[in-house]
Amino acid sequence: MKALVPAAGFGTRFRPATLTTPKPLLPILGVPILVRLFRHLRSEGVTSAVVNAHHLAETLMSAVGASCEGIPVAWSPEDPILGTAGAIRRAAERGLLGDEPFLVVNGDLFTTLPFAPLRAAFDSPGVVSALGVLPHAVPGETALWGDAAGRLVSLGNERPFPDATGPWLFTGLQLAAPALVGRIPPGVSELARDVLRPSTEKRDGAFALVPYRVPEDGLWFDLGSPARLAAAEAAIAAAGLA
Repeated sequence: MKALVPAAGFGTRFRPATLTTPKPLLPILGVPILVRLFRHLRSEGVTSAVVNAHHLAETLMSAVGASCEGIPVAWSPEDPILGTAGAIRRAAERGLLGDEPFLVVNGDLFTTLPFAPLRAAFDSPGVVSALGVLPHAVPGETALWGDAAGRLVSLGNERPFPDATGPWLFTGLQLAAPALVGRIPPGVSELARDVLRPSTEKRDGAFALVPYRVPEDGLWFDLGSPARLAAAEAAIAAAGLA
């Protein structure tokens, strides 16, 4: 299984540290964020990876090299940053994703969630991508809504109909078919705005929502700020995973 790991961001909330150190190389309990993520990818059966890069790209690429935690790494540098969907299209255009289903795992995560539920949902007819979700509890993040069959039907703060499931928070974990690339506009594009929303407007049921429970199913932290990284460190230490 191949994984695309977006890691191009500026990490502005971690400045001044990220003025000289790419965010994926910042330590979490003494181990770089990207290394901990790759340890989980390896444990879940990932055998090769593509990493995109922009901010301090040469520093990141030099530090990681051609493999991370035993997983071969191909690089997809961007200038400018192409966004959460544009990164997928660019890697595909470079021939780095192949013609088999692939994972997309955000590079600023710490997680121990299993990928098997994504694979199970992906096998349902008509699914282009299976999106891992959690109950929504993060202000400012886009809320996702599903139907009774577990397919994405709406984005936003308002419940689209009385029995819609949600609101859900996208975890940054997805298992996608190569057909996803054809839904991504050229250039800078974002997953929610340019891919998911058009799907909901068509009601094509192409995106399956895969609910996870934390901590029952595993740990999950978006390491988007120093406070979130500190919370992840406390949870990792408490779980004996340091």
